Amino acid sequence: MKVTFLGTNGWFDSETGNTICTLLEADGRHVVLDAGNGIHKLGRYIKNKPVDLFLSHYHFDHIEGLHTIVMLPLESLRIFGMEGTEKALRAIIKKPYTVPLGEGPFPVEVYELPRDRAKAPYLEDFGLLMHSDPCMGYRFRLGGLTIAYCTDTGLCDNLIRLGRDADLLITECSELPGRHSDRWPHLNPEDALAAAEKSGAKKLALTHFNAHLYDTPGARKEIERSNNGLIAAYDGLELEL
Repeated sequence: MKVTFLGTNGWFDSETGNTICTLLEADGRHVVLDAGNGIHKLGRYIKNKPVDLFLSHYHFDHIEGLHTIVMLPLESLRIFGMEGTEKALRAIIKKPYTVPLGEGPFPVEVYELPRDRAKAPYLEDFGLLMHSDPCMGYRFRLGGLTIAYCTDTGLCDNLIRLGRDADLLITECSELPGRHSDRWPHLNPEDALAAAEKSGAKKLALTHFNAHLYDTPGARKEIERSNNGLIAAYDGLELEL
């Protein structure tokens, strides 16, 4: 199992990286998690392969990279998301803004959960997280390992359930240590560590860093130094599990 972080920022691109996108590779599958601007780097890692893309929600930092997919060297693209995903995407990924879905150089299909769950047999579970708008967390079984992907979210039951005994829990770090926002449910490092401990996840990787607050690589590295065993992801980080 190889995990590559293509984009690790939340909200907007900055010198620290692109908005959120993560690539999982195992069992001959190429699974992409969210489609922030980091997705434009996908062609550096895979060419002429089928790709499955799972969207957590429709906030722009998670879908804005979709306008670049026509430039990617893919064989095909399947997009998975919550109920209403196809309608939401076709309202945005269209003329005059960009090339409409499915009108590029490779076929694109959109599947909605739970209706189309059988299309992705490696998807073990999914559920809504705690966020300002509906947001889906996912649990995958690939290469004999369990990967949980839960961003954006505050602490909630589904975060713990999806991360239960996972080999890797990928979640977010939008807040500074010790800080919370009642208006925008997000995690700080302590929250993320608590979720990993409660769920029994073996490894914890943080992404979706608030680009205002974590505005230098050093700010992210400080989290690692202060919290033993935690991985503060950065654009281009590759993990072999």
